[in-house]
Amino acid sequence: MKNIHHLLLIVLLICLSCRKAQVRLTTTIGEPCPWTDSSNIHPKNAAFQLLLEKYKRKGLPGISLLISDTKGTWIGAAGKADLSNAIDFVPGTVSKAASITKLFIGTLVFKLMEDSVNTGMGYRELNKKISNWLPAGITNKLANGNTITLGQCMKHETGIPDIIEEDKFYLAVLNNPNKKWQPEELLEFIYGKPALFAAGDTAVYSNTNTVLVAMIIEAQTGKKHADLLKQYILQPLGLNHTYYQPHDILPPYVAQGYYDLYNNGSIVNVSNLVTGSGNGYGGIYSNLFDLFRFADALLIKQTLLKPSSLLLMQTYGKQDDTNRYGYGLQKSYMDNGIDYGIGHKGRDLGYTANLFYFPNKNVLHIFFVNYGTDADSGLKEVFREFTTEMIQLSLQ
Repeated sequence: MKNIHHLLLIVLLICLSCRKAQVRLTTTIGEPCPWTDSSNIHPKNAAFQLLLEKYKRKGLPGISLLISDTKGTWIGAAGKADLSNAIDFVPGTVSKAASITKLFIGTLVFKLMEDSVNTGMGYRELNKKISNWLPAGITNKLANGNTITLGQCMKHETGIPDIIEEDKFYLAVLNNPNKKWQPEELLEFIYGKPALFAAGDTAVYSNTNTVLVAMIIEAQTGKKHADLLKQYILQPLGLNHTYYQPHDILPPYVAQGYYDLYNNGSIVNVSNLVTGSGNGYGGIYSNLFDLFRFADALLIKQTLLKPSSLLLMQTYGKQDDTNRYGYGLQKSYMDNGIDYGIGHKGRDLGYTANLFYFPNKNVLHIFFVNYGTDADSGLKEVFREFTTEMIQLSLQ
């Protein structure tokens, strides 16, 4: 997600978030490693573990990290999944993947196009206007709503404002912090808002775009996109510890999410501040092992999608800040020269995650941190330092 402001409002949300909590207190430790763990013989074993311990000492509550490279697969963790219950954060801890959900949704679109016999959805649909699927009662009220295409939604080239940036949305969350939002309810917050730019002119990341993608999937197939996600991706890959909030009940080993609301070094549990999860742009909870299976099949072994689909998915468009966008994925960390990463970042109020494959070095990194690093706090720069040091170490 993009930056989440309005800290005074969030303080009030904390007082109400205990009602019908979707994330319960963590009572059990995460899942064991499903393969024979050989991390202790990886050449960088000590360096990676020291890295995690360093940033735990600097204040990040819990971290899990997976590095896959030519020397093998390394996994490790440090800190706590639940500070109040003193539950350790381990490699198998399930935590919020946040906007990595968009990578799942983008992949799902291509799976549906590959199964066009049953879905009626082919590659050409990427260039169709969203008005082919969504009623005029919706598109007429959206900025550029009658000109933008499905593909532009997936590449963030629509110019549609971001729901997550709207003050009125947070006021609504205040009134019902654990509400299970419907997509049409979310769109109401940006109806009538002016376009940020003409469709296709540039790219600006907007969570609203993926809400529309999920709606299009459902309009095209007549099925819930959460069910299709299970049918086409989660179940075939055996991702048994991946959950989609609020469509799935979360297990008792989900990490709590934290944030330094007052910017005074005292972090607060913000796990149950639900800002629209389950509508395409966020809501996936998973662990290192399941995300590794997903990334391995999609980006490394390249068995999840047909070669033509994956090639098209990596057709990059405009650049937004430090990212370029393919269809549902990001090309990031381009300051490393040819050693860029492809995948997606995940950022939420109390959670952070990364999934990136660096094809020129055959290096994959996946991590979870149960702390929100998008909004400003004393730990935001600490997290940036962790990411930079981790990437440099993994690419050496």
